[in-house]
Amino acid sequence: ECFEIEQRLKQELDIPIMHDDQHGTAIIVGAALINGLELVKKKIEKVRVVFNGAGASAISCAKLVMSLGVDPKNLVMCDSKG
Repeated sequence: ECFEIEQRLKQELDIPIMHDDQHGTAIIVGAALINGLELVKKKIEKVRVVFNGAGASAISCAKLVMSLGVDPKNLVMCDSKG
């Protein structure tokens, strides 16, 4: 539901809209991934990323890490049912 609410607010308002649970968490995850890969000297295209949870925050994080270069084939997202 938060994705729908955010989209509607963006359509109706003339101010920037940010849902901290999604965007704030994704920014931190993206920075940590970039930093971690730099430290271990790995390429983002080669790593596997696993999300333990499939809520709004995880979905936004997954979208961001894919935009940074993670291959969608190397991304796993598990919800409470696996």
